[in-house]
Amino acid sequence: MRRWLLLSSLLLPLFATGAQGQGMYKWTDEKGVVHYTDTPPTGKRAEKVRIAPQPPMDAAAPARNRSWQEQQQDANERRHQAEKAEQERQKQAKEAEQKCLKARNALDTLRSERPLYRVGKDGERAYMEDTERQRLIADWQKQSDTHCR
Repeated sequence: MRRWLLLSSLLLPLFATGAQGQGMYKWTDEKGVVHYTDTPPTGKRAEKVRIAPQPPMDAAAPARNRSWQEQQQDANERRHQAEKAEQERQKQAKEAEQKCLKARNALDTLRSERPLYRVGKDGERAYMEDTERQRLIADWQKQSDTHCR
């Protein structure tokens, strides 16, 4: 009886660790068929394949056990954020369109043949020089290039 206990106490840890860390063996027979077994075949070359343990079912359970109200609330929040982003995009597009229109109108005025002037504080006209006109055309062209597509 003592021998039996001694033998079982020595072999028990081997079985326990072998079952937990046990891998699978992949090998191919003569016909080219791939086999997977838990023991290596005798007389054949086998590749040891480690199999990662599956996560416990309880680890993923909280995500699936959320109530429909919580899921609906999350969906509403995502929809609200998407609508807000779309409104911001539309606002920026409208601003760009207005800036484009302003730049094109200014370019049309500056490129016209008629003389341009500014009214001074005393009410007199100060006509625009050609160099100033060319500088303004270049500035408004940059604005047009930036905002017009």
